[in-house]
Amino acid sequence: MSREPELERRVLATLWQGGSWSVREVLDEVGGALAYTTIATVLDRLHGKGEVDREKVGRSWHYSASRSREEALAAEVGQVLERADSATEPLLVAFLDRVEEVDPAALDRLEALLRARRAGRGR
Repeated sequence: MSREPELERRVLATLWQGGSWSVREVLDEVGGALAYTTIATVLDRLHGKGEVDREKVGRSWHYSASRSREEALAAEVGQVLERADSATEPLLVAFLDRVEEVDPAALDRLEALLRARRAGRGR
């Protein structure tokens, strides 16, 4: 099984801390027995996917997240909903069940957000 998605997540978690990071800085933060070229390849791949921005600083590239962690997760949820086609209700129920399992208080926050959203549209 490939470890690439896990490594991509670790690299993105580093970049989501904010700021601009060199390959060496990302490598130092991610840790482990990884090669510089491995991190450079992951960052290049993430740049190709539009997940990270990069700019030339001196002779090296510096990377930053192109969107926040929350925006990235919201995009993933949106993709799952798009793939659900007409089965969105069972998917939403399963999602709510999982939310309740992980963070029961989140359902109350979600309900408050829904009320506020609907009140905003009613104006």
